[in-house]
Amino acid sequence: MASIVRRNKFSINAKTSIVGLLGYPVEHSSSPLFQNRAIEAMGINTAYLAFSVKPEDFEEAFKGLIALGAVGANFTVPHKQSAYKLCDECSPQARMMQAVNTVKFKDGKAYGYNTDAYGIKASINEQGYKFTGVKIAVIGAGGVARAIVTQAVLDGASEIYVVNRTVPKAEGLISSVLDNCEKLDEKDKPNFIPPCHAVGYDKIGDALSGAGILINATSVGLKETDAMLFDSKFIEPATFVYDTIYNPSQTRLLIEAKQRGCRKTSNGLTMLLYQGAKAFEIWFDRTAPVELMRQQLMQPRAFL
Repeated sequence: MASIVRRNKFSINAKTSIVGLLGYPVEHSSSPLFQNRAIEAMGINTAYLAFSVKPEDFEEAFKGLIALGAVGANFTVPHKQSAYKLCDECSPQARMMQAVNTVKFKDGKAYGYNTDAYGIKASINEQGYKFTGVKIAVIGAGGVARAIVTQAVLDGASEIYVVNRTVPKAEGLISSVLDNCEKLDEKDKPNFIPPCHAVGYDKIGDALSGAGILINATSVGLKETDAMLFDSKFIEPATFVYDTIYNPSQTRLLIEAKQRGCRKTSNGLTMLLYQGAKAFEIWFDRTAPVELMRQQLMQPRAFL
């Protein structure tokens, strides 16, 4: 079922195009709220609609968007890998991750991107930090961690640690990203490939020693009762601590990082903002109204 879109200034008419968000489930997404607000503000005759699509129906739905003349689409769990396989061309980030969260349809072809990687980069840049030349510690080995490692490699981090309860999964993530990096065109390859390590929580001290940036890419912290995955004594005051979770805005990790004396911490709201803004720019070839989108995301109803 498509999400309901209410428009104040522009009416839906026979010339209205669509951008689709495909996921399963998808009802929780706040993307329609801030994307439609941006589309309306820019006077674009397009509606951003969310569709709950089962995995077995995904290919048909993807092709259906092309047939309907859709401008593009976003993809969320569990469709990012499937979308990658259906695209005609993909960005370097998408090729390294073998996952697509944004597609632009043009002349019957699908051009795939992964703006998750851009989102985390822009988010930490806004806080005054960057991956370049910095030791990075990533907690988790899922899709978000893959995006972070991909961007950290492309940006020239000095060293990367992926910490996960299941070490082979972390090893697989690193191997996949680095192998796909080697397959990039020469113009897209980074000049330097940082040393990458997969470790368990028993080696968290190695991962956090001298780390410039620590990022939680797991779902641990979504509940206020969630316990820390590791002893916070290993967090150094000079480390910038980032949690990709944005609701609640202050997770246990961020609270304990502040107690350890960390001067700068951040939740993941701006990652969502910037990945969405980048997608907007891909679809419409114009600068996204980032501050307007931010204001919409800050509304309490965005997280209902």
